[in-house]
Amino acid sequence: MKRIAVGLLSVVAGGSLLLSAGTASAERTALSVRVDSVNPNPVVVKNGADTRVTIEVRTTEATRVELRLKPVSSQFRTLDVREPKIIQEGDLWRFSTSFDENDFEGRWLAIADAYDKDGKKVTDQVNFSVKHEQDRADTRLSGFSADPGAVRKGRWVYFTGRLQSDADGHWRGVEDEEVTIYFRPRGSSAWKWVTTADTGWRGGFRAKARASKSGEYRAVFDGTDDLGDSTSRSDRVRVWYR
Repeated sequence: MKRIAVGLLSVVAGGSLLLSAGTASAERTALSVRVDSVNPNPVVVKNGADTRVTIEVRTTEATRVELRLKPVSSQFRTLDVREPKIIQEGDLWRFSTSFDENDFEGRWLAIADAYDKDGKKVTDQVNFSVKHEQDRADTRLSGFSADPGAVRKGRWVYFTGRLQSDADGHWRGVEDEEVTIYFRPRGSSAWKWVTTADTGWRGGFRAKARASKSGEYRAVFDGTDDLGDSTSRSDRVRVWYR
């Protein structure tokens, strides 16, 4: 932790984090405090990067303001702030800090305590959340096909394709993932679920469904924590009747 001229950040009992501002004078009739904003909210943290967060607190008759950032959990990680800053502009106290991937993911509390010259304290708090966003590899659904291109109603339509991910500029098959097949009837704008398929060797997948109407099919991969989502090109099938 770094001590700076206008404030400090330190760990306090219960796992909360204390950001403490210096003294300022104000002439007001009553002591009050309000946490105006936490920006951004949610706090989105990406791999290897810091996300700067600003908390604004408004007061009257306060000579000192402390801000505690506390995860709403019995298990948490300590926030490591590199260069905490506090700026006071009249009744506005602006606290600036940062979060990284080592900080607790979930709900947090920003708790502001304001004190007057006699030591009286008033408190306000707001909720905010922290989310971790992992870098995900690009994916694609290549070679998707719905066959045959023309089929009698009630007969099988067969779906094939391959799920691949980008590994340092090379596309490689992804095994053991689920791909969903959707259908859109001719003249409609709505895609409806048809069936699912699991990818196998080199990312290949196969599935089938009964033909009901003319329209188009496509495959969709919803992604995972490590893999981005992707959608195949659509393939039309004409259904004819007896």
